[in-house]
Amino acid sequence: MPIYSPQMLNTYTECPAKYYFRYIKNINIPQLDNTFILGKNIHALASYHLKGQDISLFTLSEKEQEMWNTLLMLKYFKYKTIQVESNISCKINNIWIGGRIDALVKNENDEYYILDYKTGQIPKTPEYDFQTIIYLLCCDLLIKNYRSLNFVYLNLKTGEEKNIKLTEQLKHKYIEKIEETYNNIQKLYQPPIIKNEKCNRCTYQKICV
Repeated sequence: MPIYSPQMLNTYTECPAKYYFRYIKNINIPQLDNTFILGKNIHALASYHLKGQDISLFTLSEKEQEMWNTLLMLKYFKYKTIQVESNISCKINNIWIGGRIDALVKNENDEYYILDYKTGQIPKTPEYDFQTIIYLLCCDLLIKNYRSLNFVYLNLKTGEEKNIKLTEQLKHKYIEKIEETYNNIQKLYQPPIIKNEKCNRCTYQKICV
């Protein structure tokens, strides 16, 4: 049984046909652009820093240095590091979910923060993005004893932060959304016919019916 990642479930929400081609037929059309490379470099730099490794030899572009300075100003980088670039997973009612977190830190009050660095945009509805849902549910089961558990999006371009605190009400909603999406995926035996303004920008448009 596969482990459903945020990317997989967000892809299904965006377009079931795209999910069908990518994850059922395993047709992968990679995209590599400057934004991807920039994000990868910043993630690597943050990872080394939080692990206590020397980053003085890194050569940064002007944009990278600007984003790195934004990160260093954040309170979260002063907290205790629990995990960095770690794979996490858990089982929700026989459904395996998981992914790779950028970092998990906590302060002296046992308040935990899952950090996610964005060189692009923060999701429009971050409370219900599958990245938020999966990482909070997994860390809830893994940590167990905490005063609070939070998922924090950090936009390195604008300095914007979005903090989502896990509550019992949200947890129930998250589990329901995981189950509903999983059940819909199980019925996906052929690509549905969906056409909208996003189709022209989709990497699968040439093979989509």
